[in-house]
Amino acid sequence: MYALYANDAVEFQKRIVPEAGSAAMIGRQTFTQEQLEKLRKDINGLALRQTSPPSLDGIPVPSSSEPFPTGAKTIYLTQFRGVVMAVPVQRSESGWKVDVRFWLAMRMQLEARPQMTDPEVVAKGFLFHVLAKKPEALNEFSAQSINGEDYTSANNLPPGDLDQILSLCVEMPIVRARPGERVVLPSGEVAVGSDAPGSSNDESLVLIGLMGSTEVPFLMRRVGGAWKVVPQKYFEMLRKDGSI
Repeated sequence: MYALYANDAVEFQKRIVPEAGSAAMIGRQTFTQEQLEKLRKDINGLALRQTSPPSLDGIPVPSSSEPFPTGAKTIYLTQFRGVVMAVPVQRSESGWKVDVRFWLAMRMQLEARPQMTDPEVVAKGFLFHVLAKKPEALNEFSAQSINGEDYTSANNLPPGDLDQILSLCVEMPIVRARPGERVVLPSGEVAVGSDAPGSSNDESLVLIGLMGSTEVPFLMRRVGGAWKVVPQKYFEMLRKDGSI
């Protein structure tokens, strides 16, 4: 966090999982020593709340396993300068690193004009209609014909909570899984990121959304030339995780 807000590109790169385009997160402004000292003090005072226990391939790793294995993940939640931030971290061979790809995806959402056929938009559409309890709309996004009620019947969100949760869904950044990255779907099935996600020859694609501080995995299939979601019980997953 200090390297990011101090615009220190070298230190920033040392502390993140390597990610194409991450240099764009570093601004050009330079700061006085006094400003940097104040920033350091503010950062040192940050409250970090771990929102999920460390896990590997979706399976919790007991604290007795420290040092945690390479690939283990967890997420912290903090607030800085009035902005609530989820900080995903992943264990590498040289220690814990911040996974900035979700932050990059949020920047791209603000700058790009997504198409309704984009797999990320389709994935978000399926989840949105589950949370909005609109079962009749789910087949528009599903890779197979389903009874939408099976995916929305557990949804008992009151209107006040629903508005906030739907906003989180709309704002959710979604990234494509890295090659070989394993995620566990709500069904318990393990999906693995491909070497060339999204290429014209691929018939499947693994996406990961970050809704609040919870990772939401999606398995996409190409159906009739269009990306669709392999349907999952997302409401039950989010409720179990305490996200809704």
